[in-house]
Amino acid sequence: MPVDNNMPHGNHFASNGPRPSGTGSSSGGNRRMPAPDTTEAFMMASRSGRTAKPAPAQPVASLGTRPSMGGQSSYHQQSNTHQQKGRAYATGATGGSPYGAAQASSTRNAYSTGGDPEPKKGKGKIVALVVGIVILAIVAFGGTTGFFLYKDAKNLQAQVGTLMSEVSSMKDYLKNGEGEQLNATAGTVAEQIASMRDTVNGPAWTIASFIPVYGDDIKLVRGVMDQAHILAQDAMLPACTQLEDFKLSNLLSDGAVNLPMLKELIATIQDVEPVVSSSIDAIAALPEPHIGKIQELMGKVTEPMASAKTLLSNINEIAPVLPQMLGDGGSRTYLLMAQQNAELRATGGLPGSIGPLIVENGKITVGEFVAGSTNFSTEANMHGDVTAEENALFSDRMATRITDTNFNPDFPRVAHFAKGLYEAGTGQKVDGVIAIDPVFLQYLLALSGSVDVSGINVNGDNAAALMLHDAYNMLSVEQTDQFFSGVAGLAFKQIMGNLGEVGFSNLFKTLGRGIAEHRFLAWMENPEEEELMTLLGCSGALKDDPAEPELGVYFADETWSKISWYFSSNTHVDEGVKNSDGTTSYRVTTTMTNNLTLAEAANQVDYITGYHPNKKNRAGMFMHVYLVAPAGGSISNISTEGGDFSPQPFTEMPYNQWTFFTASPVLAGGETITISYDVTVSAEAEQPLMVRTTPTAQVVAGWGANEADPQPEAAE
Repeated sequence: MPVDNNMPHGNHFASNGPRPSGTGSSSGGNRRMPAPDTTEAFMMASRSGRTAKPAPAQPVASLGTRPSMGGQSSYHQQSNTHQQKGRAYATGATGGSPYGAAQASSTRNAYSTGGDPEPKKGKGKIVALVVGIVILAIVAFGGTTGFFLYKDAKNLQAQVGTLMSEVSSMKDYLKNGEGEQLNATAGTVAEQIASMRDTVNGPAWTIASFIPVYGDDIKLVRGVMDQAHILAQDAMLPACTQLEDFKLSNLLSDGAVNLPMLKELIATIQDVEPVVSSSIDAIAALPEPHIGKIQELMGKVTEPMASAKTLLSNINEIAPVLPQMLGDGGSRTYLLMAQQNAELRATGGLPGSIGPLIVENGKITVGEFVAGSTNFSTEANMHGDVTAEENALFSDRMATRITDTNFNPDFPRVAHFAKGLYEAGTGQKVDGVIAIDPVFLQYLLALSGSVDVSGINVNGDNAAALMLHDAYNMLSVEQTDQFFSGVAGLAFKQIMGNLGEVGFSNLFKTLGRGIAEHRFLAWMENPEEEELMTLLGCSGALKDDPAEPELGVYFADETWSKISWYFSSNTHVDEGVKNSDGTTSYRVTTTMTNNLTLAEAANQVDYITGYHPNKKNRAGMFMHVYLVAPAGGSISNISTEGGDFSPQPFTEMPYNQWTFFTASPVLAGGETITISYDVTVSAEAEQPLMVRTTPTAQVVAGWGANEADPQPEAAE
């Protein structure tokens, strides 16, 4: 249980103002030979009996090369979904086919009447003669057809290259707010798609579509081009027309959001979403491909398309609440908590300072910040709201001191108590709670530019180090309060004034990185708005869905210090092993390291090294560890190496639908603790085990990235 901490913490941040590519199974038990992967397959199918080897042809798969329509999750583990569900390329009859209808799977199916009685002998000769004539016609015409298909494939391949280049340019134009160029290029892309659609609907492709087996692949390519044409004409062109005058600098300027422009953007999304969803459904219902390269390609795009459809649908449903969150028609107040990673708490760090963020008609202003350790009204504190389980895990301090609310890793619960305490102490109603840390602030300053505070340049390279470590050695406690106040005020003004000039791409990458690393958390009192936070991945709530298993690995520092700058951790998950009952077990290893040596500790001020009586020497750390089993899962077979875990390593404790395992080890200077354990996820799990952990300062302190978190380049 957390130990009481009455030491000052400083007014930190204060402010004055792929699916498998194998072929599907044949119906009726018929077997099919593996399909060649090139246009040669079509020529060979139509030139039966010819021995001359045709000229090498380029893969038909190249016709379908397209940009991805969706991104990967903050945990980078979504690509295995189809393999795990055991439904790779299942036919429509099983209900699991990404493409819908069952395939024509044999030569018998291609020619059979499917159950007619056997023809009489005389009529049989006539049928055989007719069939022979048809075959001869295909063979005779096949050479010409194959030749034209080959030529078309080569031409389409070249067109695809050009198309990809144009689409890439469109992305840049949109990101940079170059509406005129965006609209012009969209017209060019639409013309190219129309031309490619005309090509695949030409006579040679029509003849080839009747070839058994491979004809389905022709139909697939034609179907994809049809939907691409619809998307271009009914979604891309109208959207680009509406976005021609749209620029980020017009949406964000002078510390305000242009609400009329935001509403126009939302209306555009609402207009194109039905078209995009319908086309994605149509592509998913196309026949299963037989050519390996096309199988591979469709496997790569089907899942992102499905993800894009879901995301767009969710955005279309929830985006309309954005204007009200930005004070459309009324003022909103959000409590901003600045978490100090130099003194870890489960959600990030001790709330060094807190203050209101006020939004009215899109205009954003910052109220007066106070130290997180401020003693708000105890008369209305929320003791009665602390459950017995919470009291046992985190003590009732989470309801009396904002600095201790976030021992609990469940951010909505943290926000609940922070809101209650702040409102009781100030009388100011709060509509939501937002938490950030200095590392995320550094990411933002890298976009917006540096600020000068007390003769010190604070920028996108040094902000976190200054605010989490260096300033404590450079300045007195009183001076650090002033320094943090100046940095917060000037940095926020700089960021809000310049974000409109940084471009969509850089802004979204930075925000995405902050969210993926759990450095930006937000809770909203309004249920619709909280749903949006969940959709964006920044709600900070413990996952309660067994289908999406998440292991929690959290830390809280009680050294009464700013020593967590020297703390680092890594959590590695081995490949899962399927159990007979449908569950999956993973062996997990978590390491935690105190990177402060005794020699270096001698050069640090007491405020950094700390005052806790359990410290064995100046470099020691006193750290709480919380392992949280995934919903519907379990943790077992815990073993430890290193550190002082006395009187006992881990204690199992319940918390709502989750199970916590807690310990409070002491780490000597330079010491590493290794914790090994088994995690079993529910049989309902639809994806591999994910890990969420406390965001530390280690990536900027030089101790390396936590492999349980997305790597910076991936998070972007």
